[in-house]
Amino acid sequence: MSDEEQYLCVGICMADPDSGYCLGCGRPPLASPEIVVEIAKPVAGQAQHSSDPDTPPA
Repeated sequence: MSDEEQYLCVGICMADPDSGYCLGCGRPPLASPEIVVEIAKPVAGQAQHSSDPDTPPA
């Protein structure tokens, strides 16, 4: 029996801070994946947006 069949999701995905088990379905903590890093490079020519919501972008 797979984990998906054994622990049916009930739409409440929140890990218990003490045990790590899901508070919704009781699924045990998943094994920690390897560290994944995504590098985002700025694209030349994009307009800089103002942080002021009253100033429209140029």
